[in-house]
Amino acid sequence: MSASHPSTSERSERRRREVCEAACRVIVRNGLETTTMRDISREGGFTTGVLTHYFPDKRAVIVGAFLGASDDWFAELRRRLAAAGTPDEQLVALVHLALPSDPGRRAEYRLWSEMWTYAGRDADFAAQLVTTDAVWEREIRGVLERAREAGLLTNIDAAAEAAVLARLIDGLGLRAWIGDSWEDARGRLVHHMGTLGVPGPVLRRMHTEDGG
Repeated sequence: MSASHPSTSERSERRRREVCEAACRVIVRNGLETTTMRDISREGGFTTGVLTHYFPDKRAVIVGAFLGASDDWFAELRRRLAAAGTPDEQLVALVHLALPSDPGRRAEYRLWSEMWTYAGRDADFAAQLVTTDAVWEREIRGVLERAREAGLLTNIDAAAEAAVLARLIDGLGLRAWIGDSWEDARGRLVHHMGTLGVPGPVLRRMHTEDGG
């Protein structure tokens, strides 16, 4: 099969991704409660029949949208960390992605907020969030371990601190989204990083606007 003629499975996966991306945009704009299958179809420019072919009901769309958005977010995190290279730059990249300057990335906190709320009503979906949170903690732990090995951090328990940082970032991001207080949120996160022993020059780079 040539690159110009994608297989049926490739076309199907691409369409599923388009549906999930449309769902995320609508949820971010309108909130999960009022989002309908028709809204998602209209956003994506396809019929409700196409939508239900891939996702039989709203719950299936919610799960698909969350998993797709999470995969995209982790892919971006890994790209940023790989591009940063050195442990100190990885610390900076982590802070910049966690509390971003980009409006699109900031808006994603509404998506996470809606998903966390929905998890309170759906135990199976809550289990998905637990799994995703474990991945988030594992990524943070890797950054902290590399920084510790490079002598950038004091003698910390990387696993325990990763769990704390994951929850701190989630809370700061949610409050920043609600109150549009992103600079304050980043300042608080950078202050916490300072308590772990991160050197002053690295902390100052964390305060600057990220380059994407």
